[in-house]
Amino acid sequence: MTDWQLLYTPRVWQTDALDRWKRKRRGVVRVVTGGGKTVLAFMCIMEFCRSETNGQTLIIVPTISLQDQWYVALQEELGVRSNQIGLLNGQEQPVGEETIIIAVINSARRFTSSFSRGRRVFLIVDECHRAGSPINALALQGEFVATLGLSATPEREYDEGFDAHISPQLGSIIYDYTYADAARDHVISSFSLTNVRVSMLPDEEATYRKLSQRIAQSMRSNQTAEVKERTKRLLQRRASVAALATMRIPVAVRLVEAHRGERIVIFHERIKAADQIVGILRHRGHRVTIYHSEIGPDVRRDNLRLFRTGQFDVLVCCRALDEGLNVPEASVAVIASSTASQRQRIQRLGRILRKVDGKEEAVVYTLFATNEERKRLEFEESNLQSITNVRWMQGEAKTGA
Repeated sequence: MTDWQLLYTPRVWQTDALDRWKRKRRGVVRVVTGGGKTVLAFMCIMEFCRSETNGQTLIIVPTISLQDQWYVALQEELGVRSNQIGLLNGQEQPVGEETIIIAVINSARRFTSSFSRGRRVFLIVDECHRAGSPINALALQGEFVATLGLSATPEREYDEGFDAHISPQLGSIIYDYTYADAARDHVISSFSLTNVRVSMLPDEEATYRKLSQRIAQSMRSNQTAEVKERTKRLLQRRASVAALATMRIPVAVRLVEAHRGERIVIFHERIKAADQIVGILRHRGHRVTIYHSEIGPDVRRDNLRLFRTGQFDVLVCCRALDEGLNVPEASVAVIASSTASQRQRIQRLGRILRKVDGKEEAVVYTLFATNEERKRLEFEESNLQSITNVRWMQGEAKTGA
């Protein structure tokens, strides 16, 4: 690692967090998406390598897309050579002697324990909340001389997995860096939020209304396991109708047209819809590329590189990039469809709020088609009053957006 060099000057919070981590070389750091947790991880890796000349770092990530992000960032932002990095996923295997190994959690479940035996291993778990299920917690088993967990939201939304699995293996939360902290320190860009109502077509509206009636009936029934499962399926079907609302596509395209020439990221829940958006934008002369799970690894990584280096202006992606997308050059986000998860919302907002020279403000558009979505956005608005202003628009109206 003698030729490794951090591309960025550490921020005050990163130096403070490093000092806190160095006390026991163990713990979880909760930091707002876009705040610079990957750079903190690089600082910890360099500190570890200085004291452990034969040490190895094992980075566990939840998805292939996040593995791609780390692979690119280690080379471009720390100067790690490609032959110093091993990759473990369903298609690739590391030699085992690389200085840094990046493993997707599904594969790491069967790898970590045996790999760490007899080695000096620093375990980093990115988006560590994903390791809180009993099956994924298997990836945390092993012998480690140092550990670090990273997440904007380490506590899990629906269970006690943090206390049961994450904290015992990685340590407690040792540092907390919030949206308010990042805004105060000018670590994230100032931003504006615009929530855009899109109408559902008559047949979509009718289907959504019928499903809502069935959900209400089901929830009034005796809540047996069978009824709960039926309700869950109905909720999923209704969410799919909303996510696939036809008008999300032309409204998303119209918003991109209003920001032609700027760096734009579009999120959609469905690959088919994302492909449609790409086709329309290409037809209209935009330099656009796409990223989703059905694209091969080399093409995926190239698409990210080309977007980051300015060969493309627009990147359209699905949920594969909720965790790990690092494109500070982007100044506009269009969230064409989303789930009810607050965690996903935090992740997507953070994608566009990363600071970079020349970016004065980030602009985030969120498309919504139902009253349920509107209620979630209204709740978010109340929590962001001290940070930014929120606008509301009708998507079909011919406005400045």
